[in-house]
Amino acid sequence: MRMAYYPSDLIGHEIRYSCSKCQRSGSMQAADVLARYGNKPMPELRYDFAREFGCHRGHDAPFNDKCQISYDSSAEEMLGITPPAPKPDHERTLGELAQYEALFALCPQCNRRKPIDRWEIQRKIGKAATLGHVAGLMRCKCGHKGARLMVRHLSR
Repeated sequence: MRMAYYPSDLIGHEIRYSCSKCQRSGSMQAADVLARYGNKPMPELRYDFAREFGCHRGHDAPFNDKCQISYDSSAEEMLGITPPAPKPDHERTLGELAQYEALFALCPQCNRRKPIDRWEIQRKIGKAATLGHVAGLMRCKCGHKGARLMVRHLSR
């Protein structure tokens, strides 16, 4: 995943921006932005565009008075880059889960909901097991085989 785009990445495209605080907007060709301001990261260029409006809200402004300029479309949209669609939960593997994600099992028969120790399951059956496969192996205290697994974010 890329952190920031530069005007040199967007040559041939128009960069449109607007400020929700000042109620002003503008646009410039990427080549003109590059010639005028240099090859700065796009987040930093917001303050240069704000100065053109005559806005005093720069990166050193108080937090509640920061510049509100945003780009009307993302660099990915301008370049025609579409991020891959996320996999449905049942196709994800145990190894693909992030550290901050937790698993919960829901029994469709009795609606019992319990947290699952995913690390123990991963140790027993491996990282490559899909959540759909793991759900089929679950057995509830009520005797029902199979569960619905839910991936949730842990609170901080």
